[in-house]
Amino acid sequence: MGVQDTGCLNWVPAGYGLVRETNGRCSFYQDTMPIAANFRMREFNPAGVRPYGVMRKLVTQLQQMRNALGVPIMITSGYRRGTGAHASGLAADIVVPRKTFIEVTQAAYNAGFRRIEVMKRSGTSYHNLMSAGGYIHVDVYDGSGNTTRGTIYDCPTCTSIPCYPWYAWGISGSWFSTSQPNTFSQLMANIRADRGNTGYMGC
Repeated sequence: MGVQDTGCLNWVPAGYGLVRETNGRCSFYQDTMPIAANFRMREFNPAGVRPYGVMRKLVTQLQQMRNALGVPIMITSGYRRGTGAHASGLAADIVVPRKTFIEVTQAAYNAGFRRIEVMKRSGTSYHNLMSAGGYIHVDVYDGSGNTTRGTIYDCPTCTSIPCYPWYAWGISGSWFSTSQPNTFSQLMANIRADRGNTGYMGC
């Protein structure tokens, strides 16, 4: 069946973004409007894509992270064209300049994220503040198929089903140097030890 399009993205007014609520309904917010205590609609669209949208679950869990960390979270990549979690409003790449990669990774897990990718800049440490360069990818894909584009029942054009849960670490800008452990505890053990690429690609 591919994607069942709810039509919401086709009706986003100019200057607005879409939030698909947890009950499946669609809400439209002006770009400058707050959609959580510390996030505005436009923060989920740094690329300036039109139309664009985000899942309420992603907003909620990022706000939980923000509450726990107590410092601003910068979204460097949110909704974008193409395929995958970003194009479905499920994902964000984030930087928290005043916290370490390790602190932010733990906060992401505590907030409920089960798909986390930790990417540092070459020559730096996961113990560094994130201002050293890099990002952390978080997304709320959970196997349910709910996205801003509707409900994905299956995807005949996809080469594989996204892994869930999924954890990865590596060097920013080099996907092929990414290692993908099976569990969050393995992810944390590896980044705490500042291990390099193991070559293991997990699921």
